[in-house]
Amino acid sequence: MRMPNDDFSVEELVCNDNFQQYCLGSDLKIQILWDEWIRDRPGRALDFEEAKKIVGLLTARQGSKTVQLEDLRKGIKQREIFDELITTRAGATPIVLSKKTDRIYRYLAGLAAAGIIAVSSVLLFQGKQPAENLFSKNVSGKSISSGSAIRKTVLLPDGTLITIGKESTIRLNQNFSTGNRELWLSGEAFFDVKHDPQHPFVVHTISSDIRVLGTVFNVKAYPGDTTMETTLIRGSVRVDAKKHTNYSITLKPDEKLVSYNSIGAKQDINHSFYSILPVKNRSTGTGKPDEIKWVRNRLDIEDEPLSVIARKLQQWYGITIVVTDDEVKNYRYSGVFENENVLKTLEALQLSYPFQFTVTEDKIIINKSK
Repeated sequence: MRMPNDDFSVEELVCNDNFQQYCLGSDLKIQILWDEWIRDRPGRALDFEEAKKIVGLLTARQGSKTVQLEDLRKGIKQREIFDELITTRAGATPIVLSKKTDRIYRYLAGLAAAGIIAVSSVLLFQGKQPAENLFSKNVSGKSISSGSAIRKTVLLPDGTLITIGKESTIRLNQNFSTGNRELWLSGEAFFDVKHDPQHPFVVHTISSDIRVLGTVFNVKAYPGDTTMETTLIRGSVRVDAKKHTNYSITLKPDEKLVSYNSIGAKQDINHSFYSILPVKNRSTGTGKPDEIKWVRNRLDIEDEPLSVIARKLQQWYGITIVVTDDEVKNYRYSGVFENENVLKTLEALQLSYPFQFTVTEDKIIINKSK
């Protein structure tokens, strides 16, 4: 692929077929190549932004990418005709424009002739928007952090159970309780999502959006890490890449997606920015994925009272457990329990003795069955 010379003009970029495809996200390899090429020329950053803005405005983000590219090329062919009309119109009053503004208006004029502009040119003069901060949206939404605790378990208003890893934070959409099931994650968390086909569940990270209906999966997305991992245990998730427009991957159970947050020095367009791997230990038949060992607890119990078991569960899962009835505290159990979340363990213990429990956001209360 032939790239422009370093002394390129904005017009040359806008007219470059590969740059047009880069702006419209029509080819992943082209996107990766241009990202790297642009990164190596920081002194031309404003010119790149101007060219991308022009292509974005002129395609008006409408129709398929093929249609957008064809319309863009038709419009560019009209530029010389409009150049001539603008400069030779008899009796015209000269309009003094800066060099940059003059270039933009000439492109807009040519593309208007092709009938494809549906965006007001005032957009050209809007200031550059700041880079999206992970927690900048829905600032009034509730934040839940684990701090230095190894794990913290919370029950969300929709019935989804989340275990948050160390030094991790989630922020709920401010309308989460009314059905807008979106949250933002910085760090690591294990999700057991309540099934609700009418209200898809979305997890936003710095590099990807993960969309589910009802499933069990783990996300590891710490700030500063070069990779992000999404591990699917049960169900189905779709991961949408933020860096690469309209690019998504749907995972199957026991698959892990590793996506690279930046292109490393050893990577080029022949190396993918992601990889799909089998979940460790699933193929060996042990059934204990390494990726979720941090949240999966094995309890070997030998004739222990529920009061002791509750303390162990509280310490491991990071959720307060209160047993209110003395008789229930003295229920004794033996056996081996290994579950991904604390509620599954309590449900298994219920098979031996009749007790009931209720769960609030960060507390479980156990009492005797009525």
